[in-house]
Amino acid sequence: MSDADPERPARSSDGHVPAVSQRLQKLLAEVPTPFPCRYACHIHPRRRQGEQGFGVITLAGESLPLSVSMLTSLRHVPTLFEGRAPVVVGPADAEDSIVRAEKGTWSEPVPVPRFLMRLLPAADEEGDETPETQDNDQVVTPNQDGPEINLLCATKPAGWPG
Repeated sequence: MSDADPERPARSSDGHVPAVSQRLQKLLAEVPTPFPCRYACHIHPRRRQGEQGFGVITLAGESLPLSVSMLTSLRHVPTLFEGRAPVVVGPADAEDSIVRAEKGTWSEPVPVPRFLMRLLPAADEEGDETPETQDNDQVVTPNQDGPEINLLCATKPAGWPG
């Protein structure tokens, strides 16, 4: 897909995506959540310039590659998948947490090619956790059609922009 793809939200001259920022702000304001959420982000396949991996659009509309360090800090914040299901999102495995240098020099972060999403057991109406009936860990990889997900977080993860 090119940057001029009609299915992609318009990007301002400073690289921000105001339509996604507005959608995230609306989700925070309107979606009833089991705990207060003050931050949101949109994770999507990053397809421009031949990249293979994920990008993230922050609550302020900043568009950037989703990095291992961002995933690591997100793992420590109470998070809801699409504002409903409790989830932990982080690097897919311990090796993904290692920061690598290209040809002996540090380089710009490359978009992560996958991440782990663990759905947490939901509480029933009496507050008891429902029994786990399936493996709730999913390694998420990008493809042409997605996935595109919205995460609502209790707070902004450490080190994340806007």
